[in-house]
Amino acid sequence: MKKRILVIMFALVATASILSGCSLKNTAKAPESAETAQVRNINLTGENGKSVFDILKSKYQVDSSDSSFGVMINSINGLASSDKEFWLYSVNGKPGEVAADKYITNNGDQITWEYKGA
Repeated sequence: MKKRILVIMFALVATASILSGCSLKNTAKAPESAETAQVRNINLTGENGKSVFDILKSKYQVDSSDSSFGVMINSINGLASSDKEFWLYSVNGKPGEVAADKYITNNGDQITWEYKGA
């Protein structure tokens, strides 16, 4: 079961990397100021019958695309996934094992989105 979960998570990350595209341009980032700093951690609360994705969309600007596994998050409030960084969610401290549109929450579930990577 754990091997299957790891394979699914790898496939999701690989798909996100492919969808975000590869680039040879200079990717050095300027230091973020207080005005331009982007949120890299998001905390939300579950609602009976709503998916993790639906709750995220109701509170933030989300760019997404559909895949055979479910919805893929391309960016949240303009902070885009890349070949090195991407958005992952967890519910009640446990990493999501399915796409965000497939995980149906309950009242009080603690949802955390984190921008992770290199």
